Amino acid sequence: MKVMLAIFKLDKLGGKERDCMAIARHLAARGHDVTVLTTSAEVAGIDDLRIEKLRARGLANHVLLRDFARATIERKLRAAPDALLSFERIPDADYHYVADGAAILREWRLWSWPPRRRTRLALERAVFAAPAATKLFFLTERQRDEYIIAYDFEPARATVLPMVLHDDRYVAARKLGSSRWRQDLGIADDELMAVSVAVDPKLKGVDRSLAALKLYPKLHLVVAGSDSPWLHRRVVRHDLERRVHIVPYVAEVMELIAAADFMLHPARSEAAGQVIGEALLAGVPVLASAACGYAGEIEQSGAGLVLPEPFQQEALVGGLAAMIDALPAMRSAAAARANSLQRQRGGWLTAIAERIEQDA
Repeated sequence: MKVMLAIFKLDKLGGKERDCMAIARHLAARGHDVTVLTTSAEVAGIDDLRIEKLRARGLANHVLLRDFARATIERKLRAAPDALLSFERIPDADYHYVADGAAILREWRLWSWPPRRRTRLALERAVFAAPAATKLFFLTERQRDEYIIAYDFEPARATVLPMVLHDDRYVAARKLGSSRWRQDLGIADDELMAVSVAVDPKLKGVDRSLAALKLYPKLHLVVAGSDSPWLHRRVVRHDLERRVHIVPYVAEVMELIAAADFMLHPARSEAAGQVIGEALLAGVPVLASAACGYAGEIEQSGAGLVLPEPFQQEALVGGLAAMIDALPAMRSAAAARANSLQRQRGGWLTAIAERIEQDA
């Protein structure tokens, strides 16, 4: 089969981009002829992928995305692939990987630029609403149900994927052993260590965590992935320089997660939250907000606590106390979930490939 994948900027290297590369490699390994369409791909280690760059014209992001959608469909018409899998809102794509929440359900601010909103909603409507026939890959059942409420599409178009966890995370999880992270960061044996993996610290609720941390003098927080001035100012404002450790997003992130007593992830918005899955794979319990798509994984496994929405700071403070009190039991539950996740390795990739192959 000839399969095309379309993603606006491969070198953004967020979760969606990493998922795209993993899917491309998996489909190629199954013998398919795979091409990735993008506007930018300055990424190391992708020589094994066939990349085709398209031009998108415009000054604003929404204009660029609209032009990329147009260029992708023109390329599809010329190349006539057996399947086009989009990671952006592209009308007439055969499949769409739904990495985000529905724009139509977002609380747009009064001063949001109207052309941007109109363009995003028009592209979204063209993919989800009838008479569109694009098949849809969702990260969670909750995400699927929100889109069905918004667009009332035929449920048969939707496939809910098993938890998305990348192969390198499985490899790292099997190699986990003793770690020097606590020693290197100067965290004493009688102190607790929480970890937050947050490239966008405000979206992931790090400010909420900092405000709660003041009440727990023996709790340290390691924030990986962001070195923003905003984050540093927040740490100083709360007088937490000794107990908050800001580190880059390191290659051995699974080792860092495994060194923690628990993960702290009170995110404001999170379609899925792969870091939750990574923590559970490392045998580490998670305290997260219900805004996270994978929050159900925490509840079902008993490996942590989920804060209800709408978020309240008092609930986070109380949740930390409950988490600390129940850590031994929660770590046991997380270890059990880690074992079951090992048996599901690659399930999400297989689900995508089989759906595309069955439809061919």
